Amino acid sequence: MQQIFVQQRLTPNQDLVLEGTSFRHLIKVLRLHVNDYFWIVDKQQQTFQAQITTINSDNFQVHLQTLHRSNCELPVTSIIACSLSKKDKLDWITQKATELGAQQIVFFRSRYSIMKWAPTIVPKKLDHLQQIALSAAQQSHRLQVPQVKYYATLAELIKSQNADYQLVAYEQMAQEQKKGALADIFQQLQAGQSLMCLFGPEGGFAVEEIRQLRQNKYKLCGLGPRILRAETAPLYFLSALSYQTELEKELTN
Repeated sequence: MQQIFVQQRLTPNQDLVLEGTSFRHLIKVLRLHVNDYFWIVDKQQQTFQAQITTINSDNFQVHLQTLHRSNCELPVTSIIACSLSKKDKLDWITQKATELGAQQIVFFRSRYSIMKWAPTIVPKKLDHLQQIALSAAQQSHRLQVPQVKYYATLAELIKSQNADYQLVAYEQMAQEQKKGALADIFQQLQAGQSLMCLFGPEGGFAVEEIRQLRQNKYKLCGLGPRILRAETAPLYFLSALSYQTELEKELTN
């Protein structure tokens, strides 16, 4: 069943008129008809089943019913912060990280970043990535849309972002650790806590960047014995986090 988000609070048995993007997507593109159903998630993450009652030339009306749906959000707040990568990798990371449950998706410029964003294009880039996150959240039936952010420097990210656990994926740690810091921290995680992990670009982090991160209480961790691509590493991290918190430990709020 299709799903959309609305930026308002809804109530059971409410009749609601939808237009604009919702009308174009559901009526014009997907060709839903009168009496068809879809999901609506409101600003408070309440879920309603909407039945189409009327379709007009530029809007349509629905009737809302409250139906219980299991919570599909991770029990911990997960934040991934990725250095700018080349080509369409940022689109890929945003889409897949949303499907895997990230609550925030952060991009930043590091020393070895191949991609550069001029200040004038940042709003357009973020709007594009936020739309990808919205579409992925609707497709995967998330109850929230991850927020996409950008920082022009690593120092700016360190100053602005924080979490209960702050990690940086560093390939050398995979060679030095057997079990590794990542598994240890996953074992310590409690429901409701937050976890952020930083990922470098294709060329990795510079030594001075690692020093800067360690000085700001970031812990280095490996992601297994293999070297992962820049776009693969955050998805590995989120998949492992999902397994640990939703299947292995079954953390509950």
